[in-house]
Amino acid sequence: MTCLEAQSNIMAFIEKKLPDDKVTDFVRHMHYCKNCSEELEIYYTLIVGMRQLDNNEELSKDFTEELNRELNRVDHKVKNVKRFKISTFSMVFAAIVVLMFFFYNRILNKVYNIEQFMIKEQQGDSYFYDFFGEEISLCKEDIVVKYSTTKPQSESTFYEKIHAYNLSHQEAEDVEDDK
Repeated sequence: MTCLEAQSNIMAFIEKKLPDDKVTDFVRHMHYCKNCSEELEIYYTLIVGMRQLDNNEELSKDFTEELNRELNRVDHKVKNVKRFKISTFSMVFAAIVVLMFFFYNRILNKVYNIEQFMIKEQQGDSYFYDFFGEEISLCKEDIVVKYSTTKPQSESTFYEKIHAYNLSHQEAEDVEDDK
């Protein structure tokens, strides 16, 4: 802020009508510019003194100290508003990032499940080969006729293996759903 701008804002500052976006620059300029600071002190003493006389109030004993307190109060007020805005923005941004991560993870999990389902559909009978072994090829023949012949009791039937497979995968899905 230049001296001309600062001097044009003196009355607005004294009347507490200076916009918040100009307050920080105005206060900084007053702290570093001796000439503008003296002019502000003169105007402040005249105007505030006249108000106190008009309102039949007791005159302040130290207008300079009162002016410095007012400058610091206004500066702290503006800084606190900026801090609040920044912290609010940071918290909202962090919440959005967390929510995006949560939804991304859920969507990714759904896409994975859909892909696995499509892979199972494409693989068909060969997908179960690792669990059922060579007996999977029996599906191409009539199982009832094939197994109606005598068979040793120690081996489990193809249907029993299918039942065991379904039970084991159902238990695994139940465990995943509980998580």
